[in-house]
Amino acid sequence: MSVRKLTAKLTMLLVLITGDALIGHSRVSAQTSLLPSADPFAFEPDFQWFEPIYEADIMDMKPKKRAHSGWFATYDKLNLWGKRPDSVQDDGGFEDDYKLDEGSGDRYEVGYMHPDEDTGILFSYMDLSVAARDGSRVDRINRLNEADLDGEPLFALGGNRFGLTVFPEDGNVFGFSRRFYDIGRSLNNFDMNSVELNKTWRLEPYHYGGILEPMVGVRYIDGDDRGFFRNYARTRDVDLPLVVGLPPYFTDLGVDDEAIERLTEDISDIENDIYTMQAGFRYFKFMNRFRYSAEFRTFAGLNLQCLKQYTRVTTTLYDGFDIGAEVQQNLTTTTPIEYTRNEEFFIGYDIRAEVGYQLTQMVHVRGGFQLIDLALGLWRNDRSFGSQDQDERIDDGDNREQSFLAVGYTFGLELNR
Repeated sequence: MSVRKLTAKLTMLLVLITGDALIGHSRVSAQTSLLPSADPFAFEPDFQWFEPIYEADIMDMKPKKRAHSGWFATYDKLNLWGKRPDSVQDDGGFEDDYKLDEGSGDRYEVGYMHPDEDTGILFSYMDLSVAARDGSRVDRINRLNEADLDGEPLFALGGNRFGLTVFPEDGNVFGFSRRFYDIGRSLNNFDMNSVELNKTWRLEPYHYGGILEPMVGVRYIDGDDRGFFRNYARTRDVDLPLVVGLPPYFTDLGVDDEAIERLTEDISDIENDIYTMQAGFRYFKFMNRFRYSAEFRTFAGLNLQCLKQYTRVTTTLYDGFDIGAEVQQNLTTTTPIEYTRNEEFFIGYDIRAEVGYQLTQMVHVRGGFQLIDLALGLWRNDRSFGSQDQDERIDDGDNREQSFLAVGYTFGLELNR
């Protein structure tokens, strides 16, 4: 074979090999360019949540770089004092609507801030319970159940494999070693649950490093106001007549005709189902390891109100007045429940101010202040326990257009916020 033919064949082979390599590289490049965008639900976190952070790491860092992106979560313990219902009585004795009663609750937040588009979502849940009453604690006729103290099941009938109490109302009050009733009236008994979903935006930092995050969304609030008036009496009291039949009938049952007690409860439950739109903002600024933030939300919408009223009477018959007297009968009757509904326009606002301290790359501890005001359109209880529906002042809207204000301090943790 001549040198010319050998050179031509080697050149052709080199061209084929180079062409295949170039085609393969172009295919890989095309496939790489067609990869889908990052999915926020498919990520591999490095779990560097507790990585130490030093002053040098944050000294020259721009505010926008310090503002975290991606998924975040927070938890706060709420210690708020809640306002009592407005006074609707003109005869005195109920003019305490300016007083605040201690309450507690929790707040959870979960959200996502897109790292490239500076937009995200925020889900928040909050619960708060405030309770106060005016009354006293009275012992029942048999002050304690001795068998309950010994850990023996009451009236187990021999076949109760779990050793449970067949008549739990005959035992001592759960968590105590005796039997008693809490009597009197409620002053402020309000439970609130709030759920909100917001769309958020992160604006460019201001000249001095502050960052503003506007938000719009929806909010649902479940506000339950429970009122009660409890009265306790015994057959030795003048105002409590005998309950069942004549004394001979009691004797046949082994009941002492004077060892009878009655608890009467007038109960008024008000449900406020509040559906609102809301708008607000969050403003925060970094100073070394500290971050100062303020939030404001205002919301307005419709409140669907429902009042439920009934009276419950519990009568207990004993075989004597001894401390460990046996319960012979326990009778509970309830009047038919009366329902009343109403609708009101609702408006409120929520203000928060917090100071956070950065412990690690992603973990902050924070404390602050919160004020939430359900300012207009809330139905609350009339503590006089007159007729909630027929009273002229209530028909004029005194009770159905009330408010609930809670203010206090918070303390919590945040992850990548």
